[in-house]
Amino acid sequence: MRYLQSSAVTGCAIALSLCVWSTTVHAQTDEQRAGARSLATEGATAFKDGRYKDAVDLFTKAESLMHAPPHLLYLARSHVKLGQYVKAREAYLRITKEQLPGNSPQAFRDAQATAQKEVSSVDPKIGSLEIKIEGAEAAKDLSVRIDGTPIATVLVGVPHPIDPGEHRIEASATGFRAQPQTVRLGDGDKTSTTLKLEVDPNAAPAAAPPAAGGAAPQLGAAPGPGAPVRDSSTSMESTSSGSGMRIGAYAAFGVGAVGLGLGTVFLLQSMGKQSDADALCSGAGGGCPLSKKAEVDKLDSDAKSAGTLSVVGYAVGGAGIAAGVVMLILSGKSESTASNKPAVYPWVGVGSGGVAGRF
Repeated sequence: MRYLQSSAVTGCAIALSLCVWSTTVHAQTDEQRAGARSLATEGATAFKDGRYKDAVDLFTKAESLMHAPPHLLYLARSHVKLGQYVKAREAYLRITKEQLPGNSPQAFRDAQATAQKEVSSVDPKIGSLEIKIEGAEAAKDLSVRIDGTPIATVLVGVPHPIDPGEHRIEASATGFRAQPQTVRLGDGDKTSTTLKLEVDPNAAPAAAPPAAGGAAPQLGAAPGPGAPVRDSSTSMESTSSGSGMRIGAYAAFGVGAVGLGLGTVFLLQSMGKQSDADALCSGAGGGCPLSKKAEVDKLDSDAKSAGTLSVVGYAVGGAGIAAGVVMLILSGKSESTASNKPAVYPWVGVGSGGVAGRF
């Protein structure tokens, strides 16, 4: 198939300039239209230079931003150059089957007419392959791959299009695999291949059935003679209780850390306020000027409030740390009845705090 390489870039640029300004295409942003035009221009240059894989990538991206038949035309031509005739035909058919509006740009119509001519030279080159799998009827989770790419299992046993060249066919299922087969097809060749599923020696063995003469152990069955008896309800209750105590201990440690941190912050604020008040009264004579009395009183009040909050913070922090230590120690212990379970309750009062509980 021959193309006029010298006009590739020019033809694509004209097509893009028309489709960018067309109002009949889906509404895109200016950025999308500009991006599509730039990608397609680069794609046309790659096609002209023989970089067909790059051209496929660039025109695919351009089409994702904005649909235009010229994108698909050059995409189809790039697939042809790569020997990917199945993909090329699908791109050509998308162009030929599209119903163009009456006011479509001439570049769109030219691309459609060109696709109708070029697709006829692609069809004879597409081959046909039928893959048969022995044992597929009883197989579970059957997987068939061509050149490492999975295909739909509904295509097994029926001819389907394939590009000419050498292809590796693989098949596997749960507990089974087949010896891979390699097929080679020329342009338009039709062939078939058969793969036989066999037991996979590397597959995980199935669970062994119960031993002969003995029944499988049943959930909740009574233990045999001499077997140790374990009260499962007590064990589960003890485990749950211990886990809950540990979680409570970690939470108490967190509360304690926050309390201690806040106590320190308020203590520093109190000391700072008191220092500022002292500085105002450090003049000659050792007294506080009447003009600064209100400011000094305000600083003293703030210092006192911060000091009170500091005491509360340290009390909460100490209570939290203490509660955490107690619960962490008791987390490993268990009690036989819920009424005897240990419990710890931190308490906080004005300027004080502590821990109360049942042990």
